[in-house]
Amino acid sequence: MKPRIKRAARLVEMAEKAENAARAKVAAAMQAVSDAKRDAQREEQAWSDTAKGFATGVQTVTELQQQAAYLETLRRRANAAAKRVEKAQEHERACAAEVVQAAQEKRKLELWRDRIVDAVRAEEQRLERLANDALAARIANQGET
Repeated sequence: MKPRIKRAARLVEMAEKAENAARAKVAAAMQAVSDAKRDAQREEQAWSDTAKGFATGVQTVTELQQQAAYLETLRRRANAAAKRVEKAQEHERACAAEVVQAAQEKRKLELWRDRIVDAVRAEEQRLERLANDALAARIANQGET
């Protein structure tokens, strides 16, 4: 195999590995989104359940303040979890874009490799035709003499 073809094949192989790595990264990002959504739902449910029972059985202002502070803490946790979901989704979209880019790069390299193979094949065919023509010319010259 010609060195140019080998080099092109190695580059295509590397691009394929990069695409596979990008796909694995997307799978991990999808799992992170799923986990973040589950956590956000759990935090939201904790806040909601606590909010339903807010100020029930309160006997002093201090107890009310403590419940309010706890409820606020739960709300902040729920908000933070929602932000983590957004960040995870952003990361997932970025990873998906990397997959597209890696696939495009791999396709470009495959086309480049195919053009090299076609060019080498065409050159070999041209040289074979020249050799056949030269042989035919020699045979024709021997027949004339």
